Amino acid sequence: MTEQWLSNTLLPAVLVAVVFLLVLWPTRHSGVRVLKNWGVGSPTEEQAREAVRYLRHRRILYVVLIIVLPPAAGLVLPDGDNAPANLFIPLLVAMLVAELVATLRPVSGVRVASLDPRTWRDLLPRWATAVAAGLTVFAVAMAGLGLAAQPWAQRYVDALPPNDDDLFIDPGYRAEMAGRGVSWLTLGSVALCLAVVATLVHLAVRRPSSADEVVDAALRTRTARVAVAIGFGWLGALVNDAQQQLELLGSMGHFLPSLPAKPGWLTTGLVDVTGIVALVALVLAIVCWMWLAMPTRRSLAHVG
Repeated sequence: MTEQWLSNTLLPAVLVAVVFLLVLWPTRHSGVRVLKNWGVGSPTEEQAREAVRYLRHRRILYVVLIIVLPPAAGLVLPDGDNAPANLFIPLLVAMLVAELVATLRPVSGVRVASLDPRTWRDLLPRWATAVAAGLTVFAVAMAGLGLAAQPWAQRYVDALPPNDDDLFIDPGYRAEMAGRGVSWLTLGSVALCLAVVATLVHLAVRRPSSADEVVDAALRTRTARVAVAIGFGWLGALVNDAQQQLELLGSMGHFLPSLPAKPGWLTTGLVDVTGIVALVALVLAIVCWMWLAMPTRRSLAHVG
């Protein structure tokens, strides 16, 4: 089993990681482009080198965690699914590790720090926090509805007769109807997402200043905004996960009329409304992700 996993799973993942590293390996050109995108008009050679170091640390971690880590986790958790969190978590963890290293690593050269205390408002526009709050409310509300319906769903599944020729329900579907703590998992994932993003923003604000104040400000802003943008994507995916669970619960109740009836509030209309809300949340997350992580001069000029 282990040899087959090594040859069929881990080795291809390592080869893909090597190819991605070769393609994504930062160069002077990519360093200059990043600095220009984040407000540095004409980067010098030293500034470009600083940006290349910044990109190198993160891209290595991105590739390793996204491509190599899931197959490695699959050896321990063979039943793991392809949930969106499998993408968002490695991205945020890679950023978190890189920021922790940047915080602990001594800064060479003469450090230049701003005389005014730096806060998260210097790095993020206010609308970004409003969007994050809105997506959080959507996800928590969806999960809350799922939790409210879960006691009935468990009673319903427990009352289902054993499978026979006249009524066969796939065991996996029975487990999905019972919930398996999907709503609690959504709430935990929301809390984890907010904690990791808040930590990244805090580290971007508080880590030691580099020798070049202009580059330092640009890369701090990039870290904070990209972290929050990834958080948008994760929260949008969680809203949709919770809505799918609610839709599944709403579709129950048609196998046998003698089983416990659905709660009166769990109607088709409610499920339709939550479906629209989930779609709006997903579109909002994607649009705001792109606006925040792919800056324009106008978006950079209106921080605070």
